[in-house]
Amino acid sequence: MKLWDFLHDRLAFVTINLVGAGFSAVLLYAVNASLYFALFIPSIFIFSGCIALAIDYVGKNHYYKRVRNTLRRLDEKRFLLEVIDRPETLEGKIWYDILRTTTKSMNDAVARNDFDSKAYREYIELWVHEVKTPLAGLKLALENSKNKELLVEADRIERLAERALYYARSGSVEEDYLIHRIKLSDIVNTALKSSARYLIQQKVSIEIGNLSNTALADPKWLVFILRQLIENSVKYGAKKLVFSSRRKNKQVLLTLNDNGVGIPPEDLGRVFDKGFTGINGRRFGKSTGLGLYMCKNLCRRLGLSLRLSSQVNKGTTVEITFPISTITLPTRTKE
Repeated sequence: MKLWDFLHDRLAFVTINLVGAGFSAVLLYAVNASLYFALFIPSIFIFSGCIALAIDYVGKNHYYKRVRNTLRRLDEKRFLLEVIDRPETLEGKIWYDILRTTTKSMNDAVARNDFDSKAYREYIELWVHEVKTPLAGLKLALENSKNKELLVEADRIERLAERALYYARSGSVEEDYLIHRIKLSDIVNTALKSSARYLIQQKVSIEIGNLSNTALADPKWLVFILRQLIENSVKYGAKKLVFSSRRKNKQVLLTLNDNGVGIPPEDLGRVFDKGFTGINGRRFGKSTGLGLYMCKNLCRRLGLSLRLSSQVNKGTTVEITFPISTITLPTRTKE
């Protein structure tokens, strides 16, 4: 709290105090009081007012400075009123009680939302678990009939179901990850193998560069991210995918290049926005605007970074950056 702001807020009090002191001096002098006495008495009132202002300023400045420091240290800002004392001033008590009521209302709403989100996530997980059983039987029957086209569609249904599951869990990745050192070649091969029928149907060729590097990541979530990126490339016309990796400073970079239609410059800044489909999404008509958003969100929560560059009619490059040190990895949150 700045002293000038405090005095400006107390301008009415200061003005009345000075006017009253001046009027008292004139009145005393008018009744033939000595000049010394006429000035001494008002000075006492002015000095007393200054002392009162100083005490008020020091007390409030100390309290609000403590509140600001506490707020700065808090991870969950909405719990501020739970850890600070109720002020001693009448005005402060009124505002404290008002804020406590509104904060409680907000915390109750957050709690209800968390409960609803958890219930929704549990429902999605149960639904995916239940749908996998008949889907597995359907795929087995299709494999016996050797109907490749229907097998590809069955794979697609399975991927969509898994996407719903991963999307429901993406808000609580910190509770469901296991970071350890992995070979990028193993992760890329797993992602390609799970999408093999789709890639064969779309006649996509794969080129594998240097994938000998290792990195720190959660294999399950990373495979899901790579599958989304692969599907995204193929969806937008890619017929060739090139995977490679390299070291840069204290990081490992995994790169996916494709020769698809590319992304217009005006869309590049928004491709990771939730629900954004852009010009290509309208052109191809199959975009949901969730694929890249989910990848970016998952990478951020896993301590990775995701970058994208593209040229129209030339292709797109996606780069995932992994930390080498565990220092930069996210920490688990404890309930």
